[in-house]
Amino acid sequence: MEGRRLVHAVFEGLEPPRPPVHVESDDKRFEASLSDLLGAGVRVADWRSFFEVGGPFHRREGESLGGWLDRVDPSGYSWPDPGEAAAAAVEGFLKRVRGLAEGRFLVLKVLGPTETAEGFFAPPRGGRGAELGQMAHRFGFGALYLLDRAKALRIYGKIAEVVLEVVKAGSELEGVDAVRIADDAATYAGPAYSRSFYEEAYLPWHERFAAAARSAGKRAILHCDGDLRKGGLLERLARTYDGLHPLDVAPKPSLPDALQWASEVAALRGSAGSAVFFTGAPVELVFNDSVGVDEFLQVPRALLESHGLRFLVLATTHSEYPLRSYREELPRRKAEALRQLAMKLARG
Repeated sequence: MEGRRLVHAVFEGLEPPRPPVHVESDDKRFEASLSDLLGAGVRVADWRSFFEVGGPFHRREGESLGGWLDRVDPSGYSWPDPGEAAAAAVEGFLKRVRGLAEGRFLVLKVLGPTETAEGFFAPPRGGRGAELGQMAHRFGFGALYLLDRAKALRIYGKIAEVVLEVVKAGSELEGVDAVRIADDAATYAGPAYSRSFYEEAYLPWHERFAAAARSAGKRAILHCDGDLRKGGLLERLARTYDGLHPLDVAPKPSLPDALQWASEVAALRGSAGSAVFFTGAPVELVFNDSVGVDEFLQVPRALLESHGLRFLVLATTHSEYPLRSYREELPRRKAEALRQLAMKLARG
């Protein structure tokens, strides 16, 4: 069975002949070579650089709290036209996947409004963060929400309107099977924002994103890091979305930790209904040079045994670590072994 049909069978609640595999990578040719799915991201061009050069609303060095709050003015920013921004955002998507998507479940990935909002408040990236390509945001948007809720919601709504148009435009693309919204809103300690933020902003907008994808006949998937078990988030999001990635509910720095994590993920099935889990291969172990291939495979095996094949795509939890690559022999062998594990189950 080709990858695309295999993934659709999983979404339909059928038990597949083998688990679909998704090795997510910045190198789309490598991703396609091992995966039943292929995903590529789109972003609003005007906002792409905020995590590097700093967002327009970031608190400047030495600026007082009151001065910062006065300076943050939603009407003072030149917001893009949502339709024009969406058209430009999706323009390059098909170029990135051209020649690679045939027979694969194609996913268009969009950065959600919460992460984007934090980008508006991110300081310029420097030092080690710049070297590693890591985001430097310090939950500046979250701080504004606590200090000036009305202003924060205006900014969030402006961003979310554009994101919604991107989701709609991406959902209309021929060949796209799903839209995945990446919108981290939790840490390993649980929800990163107040309960009211989820109720009046995060969850209502995500319901609109998922509905927009489904109205075009696409699957809706959410990528959200952190522990979603607290505050009833998992149940709400599982009702909203068709799939959840990466179920990153606990740290996994070692093999024992990762095996415990796999057990905890499997236990979430009862709370998640028919939402498809995209998980099973933690990048912490993929790029841990002290963990061998056979040790690494213990984790996806353990998840398959405790969770079962239904409603599961065997997926890496993230793309490559900064400054790491699947061109390295050991990570590449682990990714290849993940694919081989799935194929052996089919022969079995």
